[in-house]
Amino acid sequence: MESAIKVRHYSPKTLKAYQGWIHHFQNFVKNKDSELIEISDVKDFLSFLAVKRNVSASSQNLAFNALLFLFRHILEKEFPKVEGIVRAKRKPYIPVVLSREEIDRIVANAGYPYALIIKLLYGCGLRLAECMNL
Repeated sequence: MESAIKVRHYSPKTLKAYQGWIHHFQNFVKNKDSELIEISDVKDFLSFLAVKRNVSASSQNLAFNALLFLFRHILEKEFPKVEGIVRAKRKPYIPVVLSREEIDRIVANAGYPYALIIKLLYGCGLRLAECMNL
């Protein structure tokens, strides 16, 4: 699997994540022989993740992509369209955005060097780590 990932120039973090999900899948199917693994096992596993393990939608999608990679590139089996899976619910994401007046009050109450850091973060759109490196 490691060589298949590296040949396709996937990141090392993707390799680690895929290995983890494939390991969970192997435990779920009780180390069934790769020739005997079917798409119904994948459906059961992904539904199990959503219902019993209560994973997030992004975790379930990552597990799905790991299994898709396993079937297509490692086992070289057909991976038909998967239907009838219980999908994990996406939680609504509401971004928190401060108003201009709130930012002005924060900067006014911050002393040196924090006011400068806040101005850079807000004005340039930098991430905190980027600002600290600067």
